[in-house]
Amino acid sequence: MNASDPRSVPSPQRRRVHTALLAAAASAVGVGSLMTSTPSGAQQLRPTPTDFEGPYRPLRGTAWGGVDLMSSRDAVSAGKPVILAGRLIDTTGRPLAGLSLQVWQANSTGRYDYHPGETPGHGRPDPAFRGHGQSEVDADGWFAFRTIRPGGYKRTLFGFVPWTFVPHIHVAVRSAERDLLVTQADLDKVVAQRASTAYGDHAELMRSAAMRRLAAATGIGALAGAAVPEGLELIRFDVVMASA
Repeated sequence: MNASDPRSVPSPQRRRVHTALLAAAASAVGVGSLMTSTPSGAQQLRPTPTDFEGPYRPLRGTAWGGVDLMSSRDAVSAGKPVILAGRLIDTTGRPLAGLSLQVWQANSTGRYDYHPGETPGHGRPDPAFRGHGQSEVDADGWFAFRTIRPGGYKRTLFGFVPWTFVPHIHVAVRSAERDLLVTQADLDKVVAQRASTAYGDHAELMRSAAMRRLAAATGIGALAGAAVPEGLELIRFDVVMASA
């Protein structure tokens, strides 16, 4: 088998490789306009694309963290502190209350500390960083997590396909029973979309119950105010679902 020639890979494995590469390519080019038109001419939000969850989702039975991805309230991570926040809505902009989000990510050196399948010696451990959390969205669909900016990393897919992963955070939308959507927040792409009028300003987010919950969990009382405290970066990531 010639590993450099996908046609020489056995068929089932080739399909997995093609699926992974196509998903990664779709993520790389972005989601385009956040708006689309229906046959009637009405404007609707474009659903957030799905993405593969990768091999480092916390294992079944893991005690998930909450809205704070630090190992404790006072933990000081080596990474740059950020707030990942946004709104879970449908294509008409209606908030989808009653659902939960799970998030998981690498630390600032690209290492998934919490996962037993992480490559030995890859990146540096960060005891201050838990790396995963979950929370129900508030009644208006808002969510907010304290985390750090993850590092990018290189991996070999399926044992022979080299790939570079840009900094990203995995996000799963869940009902009580199952995943409804698994996607990724590509941080460079999300930051580039900040100027989009579809996101508006952040005043409503900062006044939300989700932000008050995060303030209580982290002890950062200023989060319940009208602006992001100095030293914290706000990464806005709205999730649009076709249906729940």
